[in-house]
Amino acid sequence: MKLNQFTGLANMDSTLQDSLISLRRIIRATESSARELAKQADMATSELLTLQSVADNPGISPGELAKSLSLSPVTSTVILQKLEGRGLIEKIRSNVDKRRLEVVLTEKGKHEVNDAPSSLQTRFAERFGLLQSWEQHLIASVLGRVTMLLGADSMDAAPILDVGELDKPVK
Repeated sequence: MKLNQFTGLANMDSTLQDSLISLRRIIRATESSARELAKQADMATSELLTLQSVADNPGISPGELAKSLSLSPVTSTVILQKLEGRGLIEKIRSNVDKRRLEVVLTEKGKHEVNDAPSSLQTRFAERFGLLQSWEQHLIASVLGRVTMLLGADSMDAAPILDVGELDKPVK
């Protein structure tokens, strides 16, 4: 198969073309969802998922939160600082162990979580959960293979459907 150097489409077989179209749709859906979330909720997907995780686990420690979201401690700290600066969360000392910091939602944070639109990540997780186990494993395997084909298998990535760096400001 020979690809035209300008368009990459000359003599492309339909399976390859269908695969590239699907990849582009995934990229566009992720970008579109991130833009829509930023517009509607004025936050990044990673920030919303952090808020939702705190809502589901009141009193979670910053370290536990980072681990539950598969974020580096540095990225999680930056996200928490942003959310704290916006008055959506607060860090408090544990009543049981004064050395332990706990993250809790403020009233404003509770309203944000309740009013926030559903993220692409949440919709994907809900639909993925409805699939049979063998389908879930097949999809995970195929996506892993696609990642390898793109040469992206060694890239560091959290399991969050968002564009750009997770700890950068929303544009």
